Amino acid sequence: MLRRISTTRLLVSLLALVALVAAATAVTALAVDSGPTPPPRPLAQAIHDSLSHGAVDGLSADITFTNTLISSTSLGSSDGSGLGAASPLLTGGSGRLWIGDGKARLELQGTRGDTEIVVSGGKAMIDDVPTNSVYEFTLPSTGATGTAPPTAGNGAQTVPSVASIERGLTRLMGAVDIGGAVPTNIGGAPAYTVTITPKHPAGLLGAAEIGWDAVHGIPLDVAIYAAGTSTPVLALTAGSVSFGPVDPSVFSLTPAPGAHVVSIAAPRVQPSRSNAARQPLTASGFDAVSAALPFALDAPATLGGLDRGRVSMIDWNGRSAALALYGSGLASVAVVETTASPSSHGGASSGILGSLPRVAVNGASASELQTALGTVVEFSRGGVQYAVAGLVEPSRVEAVARGL
Repeated sequence: MLRRISTTRLLVSLLALVALVAAATAVTALAVDSGPTPPPRPLAQAIHDSLSHGAVDGLSADITFTNTLISSTSLGSSDGSGLGAASPLLTGGSGRLWIGDGKARLELQGTRGDTEIVVSGGKAMIDDVPTNSVYEFTLPSTGATGTAPPTAGNGAQTVPSVASIERGLTRLMGAVDIGGAVPTNIGGAPAYTVTITPKHPAGLLGAAEIGWDAVHGIPLDVAIYAAGTSTPVLALTAGSVSFGPVDPSVFSLTPAPGAHVVSIAAPRVQPSRSNAARQPLTASGFDAVSAALPFALDAPATLGGLDRGRVSMIDWNGRSAALALYGSGLASVAVVETTASPSSHGGASSGILGSLPRVAVNGASASELQTALGTVVEFSRGGVQYAVAGLVEPSRVEAVARGL
């Protein structure tokens, strides 16, 4: 869905998605060692107690966004100039955060201009002044079946029981290790903090940490760590957190005149051609996907020493594309194949990573983006555009790419 976006706009939009999800679901407060702490509680009991005080009308906070996910070297710059210095979404910045009535706004101030992110009504808008670009996202559907959350009969949502929370945690522990609720103080508020680590191989993803206000039940501390590191690669830090209604006008955002507007729809699984009974079929599996594509699917049984798993059809900016997964879990590598754009020639990538550093892939010139959490390689060959990505080290992604 991002194939037509320049490298600058791609990276800004990817990091904007990370920031807007964090802003819509949590706020990070400055942790301190002094101040009141809540009593020790088992994790399920701590969650239950924090949810029992009722919902708050909204919150606002000063924030600092820290980002060490992408180095200037990965962006083709060794002096911090150019793309790496363009946007606070790429380099970090400070600003303000508001959440209320199912909406969120994150404002980041950078040396070359501000970035504004607003989430409202299934839509998200990112206004990035440094690149004079506005991104309008249609967020993925939650897939709700129409069943409303349980209520107490007076319209108020009921709080899950401790036993119910324990059952949910037990299910999660099949995939991750969840630490206990550690009493602490975050930004002057009594809080609990928990650390979550993958139980199965997760490539370069190390752990996540989340802390929440013990009184309001609002997440207050979110951080993502790369494997083997003790400092987060992404963090949203806030101070001066206050709870209360937020003026609805805060969530209005009007793009500047002349801004370049990019509309991006949520990715979706693409149905294959209908059968004789005109019933839509979902293209899934190697044979079905191969038959639905306008080009020959290149998805051998193994690549880079990894076994092929699920193969499915996806929509890639309005084009039919194949998605094949190699390996398992979070350590798998994804391969996306779609028809190359007419401007692709000589193997040079004209896709989403076009101006990034190059690596050789079986005679093709591939663009490569290395981050602290994973790698993306993109190239074109024989009229087909390939994007290979995973939360793994560059050598693993390159090995899969060179097997195609």
